[in-house]
Amino acid sequence: MRNEHQKLEIGALNQFSEVLAVLLGEGKFVFHELRDPPQPDGYCSFDGQPLHVEVGHIYGTRSDAKRLLGRTGKSAAKPAEMMNARMVPLSARLLRPLNDLLDNKATKTYQASRFWLLIRSAFPLWTVDDFKEHQAAIRIPGFHRFEQIWLLCGPRVDFGVLRLA
Repeated sequence: MRNEHQKLEIGALNQFSEVLAVLLGEGKFVFHELRDPPQPDGYCSFDGQPLHVEVGHIYGTRSDAKRLLGRTGKSAAKPAEMMNARMVPLSARLLRPLNDLLDNKATKTYQASRFWLLIRSAFPLWTVDDFKEHQAAIRIPGFHRFEQIWLLCGPRVDFGVLRLA
């Protein structure tokens, strides 16, 4: 049985495949299987050539993450945490974690020859239009090893996708 983290990665890669099928045509991008570190998360192909994809997620605040991941009981967000999270502007709730994740992924090394970074926002209140509006605040690290960086702008295909680099 796959753990939650693996299920999230598979979901992101399948969603990405669906989005790219609409943008580029069916079969251009294919997700084949998950891989273990130090390799990037997904073994895929693009135009029939091997491609590895490292996957990351952003959720907003810690209490947003707990809610979006369905945490219950002692793991659930406390009412005070949820109230504090609601006081943080949406742009800060999403852009700060996105920039932190981009910085973190840029420092990693991978045992693969060709790889992309895919980040999925699990936050359901922003779409591609919101991320485009705030694109100037998205900081792509000056040095990273990714051939391309993509952002799935929400938890479903209809939220859109944005190529960041």
